Amino acid sequence: MTTARLCWLNSSAEASFPPEPWRLKGTLYVSLWRIRMAELPVGGLPTGARLTTLFGRAVVAAAFAVYETSGDLAYNEVLVAAPIRLGKRFFSTITHIWVDHPSSSAGARALWSIPKEPAIFQVSRGPGRTFKAIAAISDGQPIAALHFYSRLALPGRWRLRGAIAQAPLDPNSGEEVKITKAQAMGSIAFGAATWNFPRAGPLRFLSGRKPFVSARLAEMSLCFGN
Repeated sequence: MTTARLCWLNSSAEASFPPEPWRLKGTLYVSLWRIRMAELPVGGLPTGARLTTLFGRAVVAAAFAVYETSGDLAYNEVLVAAPIRLGKRFFSTITHIWVDHPSSSAGARALWSIPKEPAIFQVSRGPGRTFKAIAAISDGQPIAALHFYSRLALPGRWRLRGAIAQAPLDPNSGEEVKITKAQAMGSIAFGAATWNFPRAGPLRFLSGRKPFVSARLAEMSLCFGN
């Protein structure tokens, strides 16, 4: 059920948004890469954080999400995130993210220091197990494109828990690292993902690379926030 707008919060950008936690419904398509540390862009990590490595290389995730009207907000999203270690604890941190709903952007920035930016999306679900999506910045510059084909579905529904650690959006604000809980449940299917990241785009460090695993989380229920 959609959150009543009378309970929504307001941001300085004059966009209202639901209070946390957000309860979202939809589908997530995600792929993982291993990348040499020297090839990753510098910055955006919380102070004191270290990237988690796998066989000497950093792990990077890219994902498209389609959130439906049955949740608190309905919108499309593309993001890049990485697992990090902060002290003795492990988190994920979102380094790049775009959405097509102003309430999603305003709320994520105000509540969780997640740097959501506006984008334009084209999303289509093909026959059977295929999914295609394209995201571009409002000036037409492409961000990413994905063609996903589901292959191996795991039985049952799976619960995934974690936490997001985000650096302050304003490094001079004096704010501390923002820690946010996240929990998702859905059906998992592994598949083949073909990504296209333009060499002149904001995610060019992933251009031309092939992920080592890709999966879909369908019929997803996501609870995001504390």
